[in-house]
Amino acid sequence: MMKFSLFILFFAVVLLSCSKEKNEEPLQDLQNKSMTYKEFFETVSEKSVNFVPNEKVLLVSYKLNKEDNTVTFLSSIIAESSWGVGFDVAGKYEKQQLSHNQKDNYTVFYANNDGENLEKTCNGVSNFKQLLFNYYTEGIDNYLVYVPDVRAFYLSKDLDELVDLKDEETLKQVNEIIKP
Repeated sequence: MMKFSLFILFFAVVLLSCSKEKNEEPLQDLQNKSMTYKEFFETVSEKSVNFVPNEKVLLVSYKLNKEDNTVTFLSSIIAESSWGVGFDVAGKYEKQQLSHNQKDNYTVFYANNDGENLEKTCNGVSNFKQLLFNYYTEGIDNYLVYVPDVRAFYLSKDLDELVDLKDEETLKQVNEIIKP
């Protein structure tokens, strides 16, 4: 009886560890998949929520296809946020605790062509599409970070602005998955 109990316990531990490994790369099955703006928005904002633990962010690389009005989801990782994003999220989280009236809105942060940091409220896929379209630069990698806790997107062409590349695990994943 004792051997059977130990076998069941061992089997449960192995099963649990395998399922955790699978969740570490929640959206990798979508790598290089072309999708509509709506599908992309829903994938990043809704489907990723269960996979991103507190104090982590979802980093996504993508490409816009202006000819057929789609987005190609290139890759994603769960990573440590950059200092700037982390600081901003902490302030936003505090504000959100005080006011729960923005439950259907998302916030998008980006820098315009003059380098000025901007914050826009996005209340759905059409606003999000327009912001992605306006911010996107063709011919270079484009990145976004999504923080489910505060429903915020951060757009940047510079990975240093979005994630902590000094964190060993984040740097390893960026080198293996985001920048092949």
